[in-house]
Amino acid sequence: MEGLLKGTYGTMAEGIAKDNESESSSSLRLILVGRSGCGKSATGNSILCQPKFESRMSAQAVTRKCQKGTVTWNGRNILVVDTPSIFEAKAQNQEMYKDIGDCYLLSAPGPHVLLLVTQLGRYTDQDMVAMRRVKEVFGAGVMRHVVILFTHKEDLGHESLNEYVANTDNFNLRILVHECGGRYYGFNNRATGEEQRKQLEELMAVIESLERELQGAFYSNDLFIQAQVHKENRGGTPGIEHWSYLTQVQAQIEKQKQELEGNMLSRVLRRVKKWVCSHVGLSAFIATCILISAAVLINWGMTRSH
Repeated sequence: MEGLLKGTYGTMAEGIAKDNESESSSSLRLILVGRSGCGKSATGNSILCQPKFESRMSAQAVTRKCQKGTVTWNGRNILVVDTPSIFEAKAQNQEMYKDIGDCYLLSAPGPHVLLLVTQLGRYTDQDMVAMRRVKEVFGAGVMRHVVILFTHKEDLGHESLNEYVANTDNFNLRILVHECGGRYYGFNNRATGEEQRKQLEELMAVIESLERELQGAFYSNDLFIQAQVHKENRGGTPGIEHWSYLTQVQAQIEKQKQELEGNMLSRVLRRVKKWVCSHVGLSAFIATCILISAAVLINWGMTRSH
C-alpha cells in the first residue's frame, strides 16, 4: 500500500480521548486541511462520491465556511469536514476565529484523522505556512493523526507515488513526510466509477492502519471538549453562549500558538547544544575567535575615542 509506513507512537498521549467501542467501529471523523486552492473540496467530494462541496477553478478561495458531508462506507458512517481559508498567513480576525470555532463544532468530540491536502509536485512556501497553521489551530499533538493526501496523482504517469516521494529533491516535503510518520496517499479527483471506489478503499486502508496504531483513539484537546459541551447546551441563551465559546476559541488558539513557538525555540537550543557537545574543539576555536574579535573592536573603539 502506497505511503503505508509503520510508526511508533505508544498507546495514549495527553490530549487524546478514545471512542467507546461501538462508536469507534461505526463512525469516522475526517477534517480536510491545507492551503486554499490545493483541492480540499474536490478531495472531499471524491471521498463522499458525490458533489457535496463546491469545487471549481478560481483565483480566490471558493469555500467560504466550514461544511460537512457524510457517507456510509462498508457499514461505517464517515463524516468529512471541509474547511475555508483558516490556514493562511493573514491577519487573525473575528471571522477566522468563527470559522475555526465552526470546524471544532462540526468535528467534535474530535477527528480521527486530518487529511493534509497538497498538490503533487507543488509543495510550496504557502503549504509550509498552512502546515504551521494546522498546528496553531489544533495543537502540535495533532500531527499523530495527520495523513498527507496528494492530489493530481494522475500526473505521475507510470511512476509510483512511493518513487516520487523517495526521489523528491524538495527538502521541506521530505521533512513533512517524516513528521507525518510516512503516512501519505495519492488521489485522482477526476476518477469515477471503479477507479474512484478503489482509491477510496486504499485510502481507508491507510486510515484504518493509523486507527489500529492509535488503538481507536481520536484527537482531542481542551477546545474540542468545550465545543462538545457547547453543542449539548445550545438550549440556553444562544447569543451569549456562542460569544463565550468564540472567546474560548481565540484564547485556545493563542495558547497553542505560544506553545508551538516555545517548542520550536527549545528544539533549536537542543540542536545547538548537541552540536557544541559533538564539536568541542571547533566550538572552543569559534568562541576564542569571537572573544579576540570583540577585544579588537573594543580596543579600536577606545583608540578612536582618544
